[in-house]
Amino acid sequence: MNSKTVNQNNNSTASMLLPVFAAVGLIMTAAVYIVFKLTQQTAVSRWTDYDECGWS
Repeated sequence: MNSKTVNQNNNSTASMLLPVFAAVGLIMTAAVYIVFKLTQQTAVSRWTDYDECGWS
């Protein structure tokens, strides 16, 4: 096996794994965003009862 074959094999593997890592990163970012928004909405909705009675 010469160095060109090994180099092409490494480039092929890297070019296949890069989109996979990008997709996993995108999915993780979306999941963190959704969890953040849900916790933020829960924190706001917890205090809505107090807005009506003047304790805000």
